[in-house]
Amino acid sequence: MSRLLLTARRISIVLILSLGFFYFFFTRDSDALAPIGLISFTAIAQFFPALLAAIFWRDASLKAVSAAILVGFIAWAWCCFLPSFESVSPAVSDLLQAGPWGISWLRPEAMFGLGGWDPLAHAAFWSLSANVLILTLGSLLTTPSALERIQANAFVDVFRRSTPQHNFVRGSATANDLYFIAERVLGERRAAALFEAEALETGVDPAVLDPTPHFIGRLERELAGSIGAASAHVMLSKVVAGSDVSLEEMMQMADETQQAIEYSQQLERTSAELRLTARKLEDANAQLRELDSQKDEFLSQVSHEVRTPMTSIRSFSEILLEPDDLDQGQRQRFVSTIHQESLRLTKLLDEILDLSALERGERNWQAAPFDAEAALDRAILVCDALLRQKGMRVDTGKRAGATMVDGDADRLCQVFINLISNAVKYNDAADPVVRISSALRSGSYVVDIADNGPGISKSEGKLIFEKFWRGVSGSGDQGGAGLGLAISRQIVARMDGTLELVPGKLPGACFRVKLPLAGRA
Repeated sequence: MSRLLLTARRISIVLILSLGFFYFFFTRDSDALAPIGLISFTAIAQFFPALLAAIFWRDASLKAVSAAILVGFIAWAWCCFLPSFESVSPAVSDLLQAGPWGISWLRPEAMFGLGGWDPLAHAAFWSLSANVLILTLGSLLTTPSALERIQANAFVDVFRRSTPQHNFVRGSATANDLYFIAERVLGERRAAALFEAEALETGVDPAVLDPTPHFIGRLERELAGSIGAASAHVMLSKVVAGSDVSLEEMMQMADETQQAIEYSQQLERTSAELRLTARKLEDANAQLRELDSQKDEFLSQVSHEVRTPMTSIRSFSEILLEPDDLDQGQRQRFVSTIHQESLRLTKLLDEILDLSALERGERNWQAAPFDAEAALDRAILVCDALLRQKGMRVDTGKRAGATMVDGDADRLCQVFINLISNAVKYNDAADPVVRISSALRSGSYVVDIADNGPGISKSEGKLIFEKFWRGVSGSGDQGGAGLGLAISRQIVARMDGTLELVPGKLPGACFRVKLPLAGRA
C-alpha cells in the first residue's frame, strides 16, 4: 500500500508540473500569470460544498456530489480559465466580446447579463452557484446507498460529540455483571486473570472490586479483540448505566457481525473443500496401495511361474554336462524335458504379454462379422483329442444355429478352447461330461459350457478371473500359468460381451459367454 501511495504521489507531482508548464507555454505572452493563483483557488473552491455536505448533511449522496463538482469545474473553466487566453487567442477574444454563436448573455465574463463584476468574483459566483444547486437537487432526488449511510453516521456532525464515544462513566454496573460478560466472551481463565490483575492494582479483594471507568475501558479493549470494537462497546453499554447505544454503533455492530458471518462461511467452504480434497487423496492413496500390492503379487507370481521351468532346465542341463554318466536314452529324455519346459516358459511369457497388451488395448484387433457357432464348433473339434484322452463325453444341448457377431473369430475360438480345456482339466467325476449349449436371448448370443466336476466354491468364485489363479479341486494334470480365464475375459470384453460364472444344470462349474449380435454392439 505504501508503494502505491508513493507512486500515486509521484505521478500527481509530474502531472501538476506538466500542466503548469503547458499553461505557461501557451500564455507566456499574456498577463495571465499574475492572477493564476486566484484562478487556481477558484477551481479548488469547487470541492468546498462537497466538504460541507460530508460534514453536516447526512442525506448528501455520492452521485450528487460527483455531478456537482463536474458542473462546477465546467462553469469555472468557462467563466475563469478560458478568459485567461484572451490576449493570446483571437478566437477567445471574439468569444468574450460576442458570446458563443453570437449569444451575448452566454459571454464568459457576463453570464446572463451579469456584467461589470470582477472576473474572479463573477466566475466564483456562477461556478459555486451551479455546484451548490446540483448538489442540493441531486441529493434530494437520489437515495444514498447503505455504505454511504454508514459513512454518514460515522462522520456527519462529528464535532458535536462532546465526549469520546468509547468513554464509560461509573454507573450501576457491578463487578459480577462485567465478569459474566467477560467470562462468556473471553473464557473463565482470561476473565479471572483480568479481574485479579485489576484487584491487585487497586489493592482490594476481587470479591468487592468496584469497576472504574479505566477498568471498563480496559475490559472493552479485551472484548474488542474477540468480538470487534463496536460489538464490545454495545455489549458494555447495555451493562453500564448512563451509556446510550447509537444507531451508528448498531450499524457498526451489524457490519462486524456480517463480516464475521462471511468469514465463517468462507472458512466452512474452505473446510469442506479441504475435506473433499483429503477424501480424494485418501481414495487415490488407497488405489495406489492396492496397485502396489497387485504389482508385488503379480511379480511374485510371475517369478514363481518362471522359476519352476527354469529350475528344471538348469537341473537337466547340469546333468547333461556330466561326461559319460548317461546312456543315449537318458540323454534323449532329458533333452526332451528341457525342450518341453522351454516351450512352457515361452507360452507363459506369451500369455503375460498377451494379457498386458489386451488390458492396455495395444493388441491388434481385426473386428469383423463372423459366425460364432462356427468358432464354437472349431473349438470343440480342437479339444476332441483332449476329451478322448480324459474319457469325457460331450453333451451338446440346444444350439442357436448360424449367428453373426462382431469381433475376431480366432480370439473367440481361443476363449471356447480355454473353457472346454478347463472343464476337462478339473473334472474328476466317475463319468465325466461337458455340456455345451448356445441360444439367442434378447438380441445377444449366449453360450454355456458346464461340467459335472467338483465345481467352484463361492470363495474361489471371486478369484477365478484374477491373474495366476488356478483351481484347487479336481485331479489329473492341472498345469498352466493361471492366465487363461483372465485373458478370455479381456477378449470377450473387447468384443463388448461378458464372461461370467453362473449356476448350471450340472453339479460342476458353468461359464457363460454373452456377445451382442452383429450390428447391435
